[in-house]
Amino acid sequence: MNSPPPPPRTVSGTVVHQIPGKGENNENVFMNLIRRHDILMELKNLNNLKCKNIYILQSNDIYKWLGVIFVREGYYKGGIFKFNVIFSEYPFHTLIKYKYLDIILNPVIQFITHIYHPLVNKYGYFNPIYNENIDIKHSVSKLLFVLNDTLSNEKTFYEFKEEKISNKHSWDSFRNNLDFFKQLVSDCVKNSISNDILYENFETESIKFQKIDNEQFIRNKNKILDIYRDMTYLDEKSNIESIVYRFKCAIDNRK
Repeated sequence: MNSPPPPPRTVSGTVVHQIPGKGENNENVFMNLIRRHDILMELKNLNNLKCKNIYILQSNDIYKWLGVIFVREGYYKGGIFKFNVIFSEYPFHTLIKYKYLDIILNPVIQFITHIYHPLVNKYGYFNPIYNENIDIKHSVSKLLFVLNDTLSNEKTFYEFKEEKISNKHSWDSFRNNLDFFKQLVSDCVKNSISNDILYENFETESIKFQKIDNEQFIRNKNKILDIYRDMTYLDEKSNIESIVYRFKCAIDNRK
């Protein structure tokens, strides 16, 4: 008597059927489903991120997150810098080696707002592996922690290795003329919070800011706090789409 065929493998409830004669392609599909699941889990786990000055949103593309960092300490104090977190699909060995970055990363951070920093090249790509002790692998939380540390902690600059520098002009200025470096960083910070830059709708997808008065700010804040309290009681069967819609209504002042 023939035994029944094994059940199809599933990833987060998604059935992955075997395709006869297409094992390699089928493996890629399966691994990409796992990859997507991992990305979503990483996004969910960002609630535990200790860097409370970093905000992340999912974009229309599951392989890209929209981020912004509010720098509260260090040389870049007061700056608001937008960036994207970009993931790759499986197989990872075919990950594009960014011609604008000297290392292969997955994921990678690209700044949307211009920033003058030794670890950020002229195309906005951030190199978090600034010395041999940095071990990020595929952890987004570690990547964002390093991002915050390299922007907020002045002492971290002294741990940078020459061969890891992405912006030589910035690095040379820091080492040889600190006052000049601070002036250029100050100009960079002022530029990041200027109306033309902060409220600009970039061609690439990014987090958007809008101007509101104090009264509107308080109303929106109270609405969001009410929704946040509701979310503490959510379970897997809750309608998360309705919660997201309520967030958007609070931000956009819709009814």
